[in-house]
Amino acid sequence: MSPVVEKLNPRKPSALSIKRDAQRGNNRGWTVAINEITLDEVRNDATSFGLATKVLYQMNAGKEASIYLAYWRDFPIILKAYRFWQSAQARKSKGFFAPGRMQAIAAKEYDLLLACFKAGMNVPTPIGRVGNYVSMRLIGDGIEAAPQLRNVELEEPDIILDEILDDYLIMYRDVNYVHGDLSAYNILWWEGRAWIIDMPQASQVGPWSDMSSVVNLLRRDIVNLLLYFKKYGIQRDPDEIVKVFLSEYVPNNQRNFDESTILGVYE
Repeated sequence: MSPVVEKLNPRKPSALSIKRDAQRGNNRGWTVAINEITLDEVRNDATSFGLATKVLYQMNAGKEASIYLAYWRDFPIILKAYRFWQSAQARKSKGFFAPGRMQAIAAKEYDLLLACFKAGMNVPTPIGRVGNYVSMRLIGDGIEAAPQLRNVELEEPDIILDEILDDYLIMYRDVNYVHGDLSAYNILWWEGRAWIIDMPQASQVGPWSDMSSVVNLLRRDIVNLLLYFKKYGIQRDPDEIVKVFLSEYVPNNQRNFDESTILGVYE
């Protein structure tokens, strides 16, 4: 494949800003009125931006983005379009969008997917990113996406849980992010492996992070994951798992934060 990745630089014109300028004509301002996007527009954008050679149809839609089945030559891929018109980022009352914000969210997901992939996690391989579009490997049979973990029955749930936690530990320890929305809804099951997806809301764990918030998000993710595995009779202590994560990585300047107090406020 020959991926196209647009470097995010708010100070320079982007493919999306050029499109925005064409839409607004002589109007001025930071926001642009826009109608509901159509499949034809997605197709035109994907091919003109060099993200896909063909877009077939919309597969599903989440809170912030729509997912399309596309092709790069003979390879089936996923095209994810962050929406301006139906998202928490939109100014719905006025029917406007701020393109830069959605572009930044798309860039964040692409960069994080790439970092997780390089670190060895089971995540969809990122392919390209232009404007509010991200393309990535299709986890599935080439026609449909793999099922969510919540919709499958596992033969060895203990082992799979350990594998997911190992992957999440890589994300936390090596990539220095917490997922922020990890659950059986955002994990796919394909070819005997669990694949973690959907990362635009992830939070960085670094020198300037609020570790109380980090631990809160981390624990919530682990609790949500354990809720799914509870149906298999698996009982694990989320606080003990959080302690393992924290023993592997805490930013050097935050090593004196009170872990016991933080872990005790969520019961």
